[in-house]
Amino acid sequence: MHTRTCASAVKIYLFFLFISLFAVSGCGLDIDFGGTGNNGNADVADEETIEGTIKNVPSTYEGASFVIKACVVEDGDLRNCEVRALEEDVFEDEKFSLEGNLDPEIELQVFETGDESDDIATRIIEVFPGAKIDIGDIDINNKEEIVFLEEVEVTFNGEVDVEGNVNCTEEDDELNGKILIRISTEGSETVVVTVRLDGTGIEGEDNPRCNQLAPGREVEIRDGELTGEPRTVRAEEPIRLL
Repeated sequence: MHTRTCASAVKIYLFFLFISLFAVSGCGLDIDFGGTGNNGNADVADEETIEGTIKNVPSTYEGASFVIKACVVEDGDLRNCEVRALEEDVFEDEKFSLEGNLDPEIELQVFETGDESDDIATRIIEVFPGAKIDIGDIDINNKEEIVFLEEVEVTFNGEVDVEGNVNCTEEDDELNGKILIRISTEGSETVVVTVRLDGTGIEGEDNPRCNQLAPGREVEIRDGELTGEPRTVRAEEPIRLL
């Protein structure tokens, strides 16, 4: 009888101890119940993707196929030049794509298939961590810079920086000004991207407000246009809240 009483007492004690661990905060217990908490990287992808289509080639290369490669540029130096397009041979009017650790920028290189000793044309492209970049149609000019025939579009995830929406304004159910988006991912330097709003909105909102883009809010910028200014994008599509 005494043994059963002691066992019952132990069970009751353990029950209340378990309840107290949930009720008391600041005790080092880290319990994740899900939701929209900040995970520090806004589901940023581990690798970057670049897509494009060869639209025009010099007459001397008509009918030829091409190898598309990329060198990562760091501090002005070319490193890791082994990133190749997933497509082995790319012809005119065909799409190509590259995947890998490509930030902070790359030199895109085009070679004729079978001769990778000397590139036909190159172009430096800024790359954000975890971003998908669509350079659209390109024109290959022999021994010159690759020409973009369309606006370069970039899609990426991040979170609004600490003072990221101080320049956001609301007017006629549109957002104007700019916000700062912080992108963090393991293995890459944290970067802050300026996003120009220019009359954009928030996905699913008829009356978007700047306070919906509060610091720490995780967002997705879809098909934003690179402006040519360092780490600056113009939002073309409504911002998606994550």
